[in-house]
Amino acid sequence: MYKLFLTLRYLTRRPLSLVAIAALSLSVWTLVVAPSVMNGFQVEFHKRVRGTLSDITISSDRPFSLPEDPTTVKAIEAVPGVKAVAPYLENPALDKHRRKMDYCFLRGVDPAREAQVGAFESYFMSPREVYLSLYDYERKSAEVQAQLEAQALEGGYSDVKDPQGVYRALIEGDPAHPGLPTCAVGIFYMVAWDLRLGDTIRLTTATDAGEVNQDKEFVIVGVFRTGFSENDRRQVVMSVKSLQDFIGVPGKLSGYSIKTDDYEQAAVTRQALVDAWNAGSIVLTPRIQVLTWLERNQNLLKAVAMERLLITIITFIIVVAATASIFLVLFMTVHSKTREFGILRAIGGTPGGVLSLFMGQGFLLAFLGMACGLGLGVLSSWYVNEAADLIHRVTGWHPFPPDVYYLERIPTKIDVAQNAFNFVAVLAMGSVAAIVPGLLAALRPPLKAIRHD
Repeated sequence: MYKLFLTLRYLTRRPLSLVAIAALSLSVWTLVVAPSVMNGFQVEFHKRVRGTLSDITISSDRPFSLPEDPTTVKAIEAVPGVKAVAPYLENPALDKHRRKMDYCFLRGVDPAREAQVGAFESYFMSPREVYLSLYDYERKSAEVQAQLEAQALEGGYSDVKDPQGVYRALIEGDPAHPGLPTCAVGIFYMVAWDLRLGDTIRLTTATDAGEVNQDKEFVIVGVFRTGFSENDRRQVVMSVKSLQDFIGVPGKLSGYSIKTDDYEQAAVTRQALVDAWNAGSIVLTPRIQVLTWLERNQNLLKAVAMERLLITIITFIIVVAATASIFLVLFMTVHSKTREFGILRAIGGTPGGVLSLFMGQGFLLAFLGMACGLGLGVLSSWYVNEAADLIHRVTGWHPFPPDVYYLERIPTKIDVAQNAFNFVAVLAMGSVAAIVPGLLAALRPPLKAIRHD
């Protein structure tokens, strides 16, 4: 019992102990928050990529070389593991507004089939959501938010999402603009160009023959928010027929999107598609590519995984460096309490008992630092978006800009197993850091220690 009393006495009598606890707490905080954010990034990227892309795509390395053939669709659907197929057409373009010009990517889809191969229709926003987002609703004060909600109510902006209505308008057109083709764009596109539902945009693209098709107008009939910033800023969705007419490639496609029975078995279905193509069951042009959703984005996903690993290693090194503060505190204790340890040895204290005092101090310092840092880190992970929004409102600078990280909100995922390992590792390092100072005190002869000045 006296060992616990002396351990607590030495800790509470030294202000440097609080410094060591604070330093360790801050380092553990980074060890919790940084990997949690990166874990969230990795999970969210997988989710976003799967939501905006199909499980498998068939495409060619030559533009517009695949035919729009119902027979081909049926042949692909007959392959084991394939659940649905949707044709698509893609092409880059330039858009012009108020004498400004920027680039975008046009994607033509078959709305009825597109709804079967992916979750894209779930990203369409209601008119009310579009209106509020255009005014950066989520980052306004409560008073301004109330004013915007009142304006949305007075303006008659519906809160009902109607993805089927958007798809229908992509095919049938907009009654308010007869004769003009229609499109849907991302919310960041709307914000960048200060547009509203029903506005028109002017697009320029090159035809299959290399001729430039200038300034064709499209009516915006829908707005989507995938949470993937690049899509929400650059992608313009329209029907396959509208894009074929715009480019001048009737009956041509860029590829086919495929939904599988089990996305985790996409590689197996991919091989079945390749085998069917090689056997002649699926008639397509040469030089096609059959890629799973992971293969299409492997560089991006690998980069996120590598960044996560590097941040974890760096933050753990910071914790190891902070643990050195425990060594410094206990080393100072050896020099300031040398006579006390000599007296303790002279009245019967064993070297093992003195060593256990230091081991106990190191363990307690590590435990308190780890507990405080872990609690602060978990709390920060839960409210990281609120903190980022507060900084943005006060300073105008966003620490996690969506246009850099391609996400509207910062996702977090606390890894319980990883944090449990870190907890045990920090306790072990704290105890190890106490060994050298403990041995210095335990092995010093009692008489020499008593005469120490």
